[in-house]
This record gives sequence, C-alpha cells and structure tokens, in this order.
Amino acid sequence: MSENIQGPGLLFVNSKIIRPDLIDEESFFKWYDEDHIAEILATSGIQSAFRFLDVNIGSVERPYLAMYPMRDIGFTQTEEFRNINVSSDMLPNGGPIYDLADFDVRYYKLVQVFDPKKKGKGVVKTIIAAQYELGELTEDEFDSWYRKEHLDQLAGVPGYLRTTRFKIALARSNAQSRALKGLSTNDEPPPQPPKWLAVHEFESEEVDLVSLRQLTDTEWTRKINSVSKTRVFPVFKIAKAHGSGDWFHDVAE
Repeated sequence: MSENIQGPGLLFVNSKIIRPDLIDEESFFKWYDEDHIAEILATSGIQSAFRFLDVNIGSVERPYLAMYPMRDIGFTQTEEFRNINVSSDMLPNGGPIYDLADFDVRYYKLVQVFDPKKKGKGVVKTIIAAQYELGELTEDEFDSWYRKEHLDQLAGVPGYLRTTRFKIALARSNAQSRALKGLSTNDEPPPQPPKWLAVHEFESEEVDLVSLRQLTDTEWTRKINSVSKTRVFPVFKIAKAHGSGDWFHDVAE
C-alpha cells in the first residue's frame, strides 16, 4: 500500500507497550516527550508533534497515538528522517524501542481542511480519528458526502472545532520499521489500515456522541456506513503538544 509520498501530510503513529515487564507507561511517555519527540522537532521537516491517549485506554489494543503534521511528507523518505534514533539511554538496556513497544506507522496525504470556527492553535482537547475503507463506495461519492453534507453537520456538535482529512500513502509494521533501521526483523506482512482518515477536533473534554449521531443521522450517512468495508472511530484525549502547535492552520480550505 503506497502512493506518491510528497506534499502536505501527516505522520500517524499508533502504539502499544509489548514489554510491560521492562517499561511502564510513565517511562514510555518520558522517553517519547523528552527524547524522541525532542529529536524529531530538531529535524528540518517536522515542527509540531501531538501525543494523545485513547479514552478507552484500558480496553483497546493500541492506546497511544502520536501525530506529526508536515508541509511535505517526502521528508519521511530522506536520510535525515531515517537517522532519527530508536535507541536511547532512557530506555531499558538502551533500546531499541521496537523491542519494547509495537508501532503502527502510517504516512497520510492531506485531502481537505475544514475550519469553520477559526479558533487557531492550542484549543483542541479531544479528537475522533475516523477511518474508512470504502469497499463498494466510490471515492468521489465519499468525498462529496463529506464536503456537501457531513462536515456541515459535524460543525453543529457541541465543542466541534475543525476537521482535517487524509488519504493513506504508506503503512509499515513494527517489523518493517525494524528493517528500516537495519535491525533484525521477521516476515510480518505489511499492514492494511483503512485508506481514509478524518481527524475531527473538539475543544471539549468529552465528545457529545449522542448529539453527533443525531445530527449526522441522514439517509446519505446511512448509505455510506452500510456499504463501507471498514469503519473505525477511536476517540483520543490530548496528552501533550510539542513545538509550534501548527496543524494545517495555514492551509486554505
């Protein structure tokens, strides 16, 4: 699963700890915030980073999410990006982190920015990472549904801020990430995540899901949902924002 990897987009990293006997959440987050993200923001290609926790953290497979907006996701194909460290003195035995946690890494291309509230940076508290695999549905109809109906309805949900939409360009497993770093690996097949992602931002601590369902319950929405192959809607709360705080705020709709 890969497309031309260039232009504005997103590095999306969903993870879980696989060696809780060696590293706990506190140590994992400390490495993320003070070492890993700090090094990423020192590169030339990424200026903002956002770390989130799933609101159902005790009952989901991958409760941790980090997202990095980029002016050009082509940066992920550079030597500078590949040289970002995965070992650290902050990790048990120095790492690598892939021995301690499993990462679902995705590169997304930006499709649309919908920002009716114009509240700027530093406001978001909660997001829904809505993911779709279309199945029988055409991409044109899916896009029209978002632009002509769904986004305007979402704007009526209490606390709603904005939506950024993406199409996947590449996905890699933990094994493929290990190979990228020259580490020993296995034959784990490439992941097949849903192709389409919409990040719906809210300024409220909780999303009013009852209101959301009521406002978006239309014949067109029911059709989209009935023919889509995959639909996933995890909700995340922001844990920490780093860097400039930009999230495609300067991109014209």
